[in-house]
Amino acid sequence: MSSLFSTPVMLALDVLMVVYTLWVLSLSPRTRRGTGWIGAGLLGWLAILYALLSSKTAFSPEISGLTFFGVILSGVGLFGLVLLGFAPVRRYVLSLDQRQLMVFQGVRIFFGATFLIQGGLGLLPSGFGMIDGLTHISAGFFALIAAFSLSASTQGRRRAWFANLFGLADILIVASSLAFVLLDTIGPHHPMMYAVFLPAPLWLWAHVLSIYQLLTRSDQAFDAELAAESTPGA
Repeated sequence: MSSLFSTPVMLALDVLMVVYTLWVLSLSPRTRRGTGWIGAGLLGWLAILYALLSSKTAFSPEISGLTFFGVILSGVGLFGLVLLGFAPVRRYVLSLDQRQLMVFQGVRIFFGATFLIQGGLGLLPSGFGMIDGLTHISAGFFALIAAFSLSASTQGRRRAWFANLFGLADILIVASSLAFVLLDTIGPHHPMMYAVFLPAPLWLWAHVLSIYQLLTRSDQAFDAELAAESTPGA
């Protein structure tokens, strides 16, 4: 019953994640082009993920928590290599501005609400579902507040720092909890893994890119960029 309910829901959320990603990319002229191949790549990975998880061939049932955590980290590292290891892709992702990177996190609210529901229905351990749900909702909310503050030039950098650090901590705590605490209970092919191996790496690297910009771009540079994009014909 858990898989019959959770799998379609998690698949729908991952499709929402893909659509939301393409919408965020469309918000700036610099990243509007190329969304077709990005969407195709994400949907292709989702199809592979579905084949592996639904057939329960992705992992051995006896996989240890340490090994599973290593797989999660390796997946995140591989995703980062794709983003930063190829010059055309690197130039593309580095052209994302702070507002896009913050708005990108907003979809986490829907994932958090789903985890709350699944915890309440017993499809996830109740304590984990409640905590993970609330922290995901909070991470998405804080990021949207930061995005608005950046656009309004009202303490946007400070709020972006907070949203990034909170969101990163949420991802790392959830990943380690899955591997070292919950793996024996839910197994390595639980529908929760649709969130672990598609949206989570996207969120994590959006945080990393946002922090990189906060460290390397001044307030004046960001304000000039915002003014240029607000000018008709710019």
